[in-house]
Amino acid sequence: MIKARIVRYLFAIHRWMGVTLGLLMLLWCVSGVVMIWNPYPSVTLDGRDYRVEGLAPVTAPDRLALPAIPDAATISSARIEMLADRPVMLLAWSEGEEGKRGLFDLATAAPIEGISEAEALAVARTYAERHKLKGAPEFILSMERDEFVVTGYLNTRRPFHQVALKDPEDTVLYISSKTGEVSQRTTGSQRVWAWLGAIPHWLFFTELRRNTPVWTQVIIWTSLAGCFLTITGLFAGIRQFRRRKSTGKLASPYRGAKFWHHMIGLVFGVLVLTFSFSGFTSMQPWGWLENDKASGEAAERYSGQPVTWAQLKPALEAQAVALRTVSRERSTVAMIVLEGQPWFIWQSVDGSRRRLDASGQPAPFDDAARQRATNLLAGAAARFEAMTAPDEYYYPGASSSDLPVVRIVGDGDTRFYLDPDTGAVRFIADDGAKGFRVLHMALHTFDFVGSPIREILLVLAMLGVTAVCGLGAWMGMKKLARGGKLDNIPKDETPAS
Repeated sequence: MIKARIVRYLFAIHRWMGVTLGLLMLLWCVSGVVMIWNPYPSVTLDGRDYRVEGLAPVTAPDRLALPAIPDAATISSARIEMLADRPVMLLAWSEGEEGKRGLFDLATAAPIEGISEAEALAVARTYAERHKLKGAPEFILSMERDEFVVTGYLNTRRPFHQVALKDPEDTVLYISSKTGEVSQRTTGSQRVWAWLGAIPHWLFFTELRRNTPVWTQVIIWTSLAGCFLTITGLFAGIRQFRRRKSTGKLASPYRGAKFWHHMIGLVFGVLVLTFSFSGFTSMQPWGWLENDKASGEAAERYSGQPVTWAQLKPALEAQAVALRTVSRERSTVAMIVLEGQPWFIWQSVDGSRRRLDASGQPAPFDDAARQRATNLLAGAAARFEAMTAPDEYYYPGASSSDLPVVRIVGDGDTRFYLDPDTGAVRFIADDGAKGFRVLHMALHTFDFVGSPIREILLVLAMLGVTAVCGLGAWMGMKKLARGGKLDNIPKDETPAS
């Protein structure tokens, strides 16, 4: 009796959860199919950095003017580039516990407090010229956020100036009113596909995504609810797939949409569960699947002590001298800190990069530098190697996949992947990252196989999963139309006939 009552409760829970979650899960399925071929817009896409490509070549002023900040301030980042036609530096530093950011004119040292509409248009015109786009950029509006600039890392750049380039692709740029950076780029087709794919799939709706903690909890708990809905559905489906008394054959007791939901669910239900669960793991809930403490400490050891403003000033002067004397075109000069020293990465519009030391001299990340990095990251017994083909953790589609890369393998399980030109750490494959690779990437994107097999498998899986969720959503709406009446709930343990 108790067992029969529990079964009835499970059936009822599945039905009511299907009513409340069915449309959301159907939305996830359909938008997931769209995302196989149409990713979320970004300024870095398909191996290109559209922002850097749209910058004028850096021209150092005759006399470099540096901002007046305390010599003891520690510098977290510094980057020299052009704001339309004038050289500027984006600087982030800390004075004690207080973090600060600023944009400075390198000809006058004056802080640039904000980017006006006219300056945003000048940035857009430079971008269009560098990309050889025809059309006159047109200012649209200034705004805080929309569905294309919702991610948290953009918070320090808000608000944005939205500028239309009036080109054949109907490109719209989002230019930071604080830094002048082109922070997002969308085309007409990208916006349409994003509204059909990434935005509903990730619930990137402006008001929800505005509050990151709330959005995070919504994704976590709706994904978990989807897992529970699927588990109860699999239980109900297996239990109801019984032998008929009349024929002795296994069969479904349902007809119409319920029959197809039952049978397709038996085949694709496990995939519904894996997609729901891997969506849950994508959020790395409650610290699960995040990078290990030991690998973070190793990366900090490799970086070394922060650079102070007193150390950085002469290094910036040396970069300015080099910029005035080297004829090669460069779009941005960015500082990184490794081994407690500042290094400067000169990047050209074609993506090529050179590393210079604090004196402005070329300092390639050669074998000696790679060995020092290996010792600091993984110990003297570790080895480094130039990797030109993907491995199981560093591959196309992963969070970082550019090749070649320097791979460092030690006695432990952790692997470090370093940029072969700059020495910067691109990716760390520790226990957390490896778990994420299996429990999210493999289950959610089928990235354990390459194209086009991956796309074929995903489409076939998504067709079945969409059918299960679509039929469930349809039955849920019909149930509401009936006033919430439950039917086909088993009353006892007698096999259906």
